[in-house]
Amino acid sequence: MNSVNTKEVSPRISFIAALSTDGEIYFSLTQVNTDAEVKQLFLTELAATLDLERPLWRKNTIILMDNAGYNKTDEVKQQIQRLKMPVIFSGPYSYDAAPIERFFGYFK
Repeated sequence: MNSVNTKEVSPRISFIAALSTDGEIYFSLTQVNTDAEVKQLFLTELAATLDLERPLWRKNTIILMDNAGYNKTDEVKQQIQRLKMPVIFSGPYSYDAAPIERFFGYFK
């Protein structure tokens, strides 16, 4: 009798989200690992959406990003500059200070 080993493979879903102080949520679900290229695409789409919804958002918005490796790459930092996004990076392991972490907790 021939047998074939099987391996159960679960699809991977990656979730990137942005949360405004007004409770608006902007998110992306992908089937790839988040890396610098995916993050750049998310930031580009976020900026385009905000440009349409709130044209002056850069004057009264600050984007808080964690220190994930892909957030700190030169490519992502250059994209942030190109998009003229006001960004600050949180301190290392400061999950309690990031409002989006509460959203992730509820979402999961």
